[in-house]
Amino acid sequence: MTPLDLLETNSLKKTKARLLILNFLSSTSFPVKAEEIYMSLNKEGIDLSTIYRTLNTFVTKGIVKKEHGRDKESLFILEQEEDSHILVCSKCKKRIILKGCPYHEVNKAIEKETGFMIFDHNTEIYGICPECRKIDQ
Repeated sequence: MTPLDLLETNSLKKTKARLLILNFLSSTSFPVKAEEIYMSLNKEGIDLSTIYRTLNTFVTKGIVKKEHGRDKESLFILEQEEDSHILVCSKCKKRIILKGCPYHEVNKAIEKETGFMIFDHNTEIYGICPECRKIDQ
């Protein structure tokens, strides 16, 4: 779905900021901070508060998913039909996308054991990549 389609489907006005933010998010496979979007779009005259307001609107409408990174910072990514996760190297910060979700069965077991209804989880998994492990040996 194009950024314009996303706005129309969700009954949102077509504004320059909304389209630019959706285009930016469409071009990345990884969750990003609002500040990263700002750094990319500030030459377009879009301030950080507009980016945060727009992202919050998108989260409310289900267009964008808000997550929390390792340092508890807010991260944003377009909602995907197919669940995926990201491996992040704690040393070099390399990221690798894992297609699919290994947590569905784990979530079912947790629900059964605790009575919780699990509706979401973060997509980032932290570790050390093979190249960084070689350096440490």
